[in-house]
Amino acid sequence: MDSTGLDWHNLRVTQWQDVAPQEAYEAALPNHLIVVHTTPQPICVFERADAFRAEGTARPGDVNVLSSSEEAFCRWNKPLCFIRLELLPAYLQHVAAQIDHPNSDHLQVIHAFHKRDANVLQISQWLLEELRNGGMGGKLYVDSLINLLSIHLLRNYTLPSTSSCQIGSSPLTPRQVARAIDYMHAHLDCDISLEDLAKAAYASPAHLIRLFKRFTGCPPHRFLIRLRAEHARELLLTGTPSIAEVAAQVGFADQSHLTRHFKRIFGVTPKKILMDR
Repeated sequence: MDSTGLDWHNLRVTQWQDVAPQEAYEAALPNHLIVVHTTPQPICVFERADAFRAEGTARPGDVNVLSSSEEAFCRWNKPLCFIRLELLPAYLQHVAAQIDHPNSDHLQVIHAFHKRDANVLQISQWLLEELRNGGMGGKLYVDSLINLLSIHLLRNYTLPSTSSCQIGSSPLTPRQVARAIDYMHAHLDCDISLEDLAKAAYASPAHLIRLFKRFTGCPPHRFLIRLRAEHARELLLTGTPSIAEVAAQVGFADQSHLTRHFKRIFGVTPKKILMDR
């Protein structure tokens, strides 16, 4: 199914079912891209986007987010099902200006791979249902969903950019911060060093630290800890039974290390998450 025939000017929605194993490549994405995996069973995929390279397991409901103008590559070895949402960059900038997003004329969408995002999943299902119904809900309904999706992306997947950002003698960009964050996502279970992040971002360690704090509000090590804690919470909520196993999967030294940071960030322990789910 494809929304091209409908009057949806700012977003294209396509549904892909049982796509045969292959390699898909786009040298430069024309639009911001959101992919929602819908294959009923987990499937092994290899993915690449700019500084990001990873081989992992895509599960039903996993969400990928990629920025326009960037390289995108994916390879899979079993039939794959997914929904593609292609959002016009100009429209995202338009919404950013409406909500007074910082530096709305220069936005950088941050990569996300195999992320659990209930909001994106729900919006994609509403859009898919409207596509199946031939747009019966009318333009206002679809525009509202596209606007809702855009605001969610702006709040959760963008870094503000500024052409006047100078650190030391050379200008550094939010794209470099995004590359460092991509590297974190791809290597959560590894012992990541500042040098590793600097190489991924094509920046010196000192410059990266200063730029990273400017655009995220915290240094890289604190950002990484929060990423690990958030991924741990996703695993605990979606069925991983062992806290120790989760700790190992997301890069904490052990269960107590995870518990200490988890409680500091979320106010509850991992054990409480398991008990309440």
